[in-house]
Amino acid sequence: MGQLITVEELPHYAPGELMLDSMAVGKPELRLRVFRYAPSDIWVPPSENFLIVSYRVGTTSMNRRVTGAWKQDQVGRGATTLLTRAEASNWRWSHDIEVSHLYISPAWMVRTASEAFDRDAVSIELHDLLRIEDSVLSWISERMVQEVAEGGPGGRLCYDALALQASVHILRKYASVEFKMPCSQGRFRPTHARLIEDYVEQNISRNITLEELANICNCTQVQFARKFHVHYGMRPHTYVLGRKVARACQHLRQDRLPLKEIALLSGFADQSHLNRIFRRFMNMTPAEFRKQCTG
Repeated sequence: MGQLITVEELPHYAPGELMLDSMAVGKPELRLRVFRYAPSDIWVPPSENFLIVSYRVGTTSMNRRVTGAWKQDQVGRGATTLLTRAEASNWRWSHDIEVSHLYISPAWMVRTASEAFDRDAVSIELHDLLRIEDSVLSWISERMVQEVAEGGPGGRLCYDALALQASVHILRKYASVEFKMPCSQGRFRPTHARLIEDYVEQNISRNITLEELANICNCTQVQFARKFHVHYGMRPHTYVLGRKVARACQHLRQDRLPLKEIALLSGFADQSHLNRIFRRFMNMTPAEFRKQCTG
């Protein structure tokens, strides 16, 4: 791959009249500029940033080629074009237009994706979309332009918040995200631990497989078992059995249900299974535990 062009270099290849620039307001990795363009036929080298084009004034037939064949559509106010980074592109349009450009750095997008999905993102690619009608992106774009143009107290915070909202929206709807397989070393993230614990509690009455639990964290079963032992100090199977015993204890304290029914509600195969596991964890039988609680 050749050299990627910067935001500053783009006008050399797409010459237009610069109307507005967010350089003094927002983060450099979330830069907004507004241009007026005459009819043009241009080639743009691969860019280091993702580009979101929002059409503000004028209507025109837009032709674009990124990879493969040319795409053609009618664009005007309310329409948005997305261009992924590191791809050369050809653009051709026949009427005057005014557009806003939002340039988002790959580092920002990867960081945002990791936080939004609570998984370590490796790379991101935007879908090749010449024209979408997205009221959320259109509204955010106009609000960002307004913040840059008018300023005011808290303008920087407002601008950055809008740019973050746009980034998350794009990641949800218009991006392919590649995630890194989690390291098998160390503890779970707090969010993953909470998801695991909630899943076990919600499914305690049935058999829970190691594969199910590993899928929660996008781990292989071997990776999950290693991390689980580091985090909880026991094997997943032992933890699940412990939670089943805890559920059985809850029923034994509160209910007068038959032991065979408590066994099924707590996820054991039968009363014999409950008795065996309960004795292992509690050093007494369920009947003895119930008598102790009521005595």
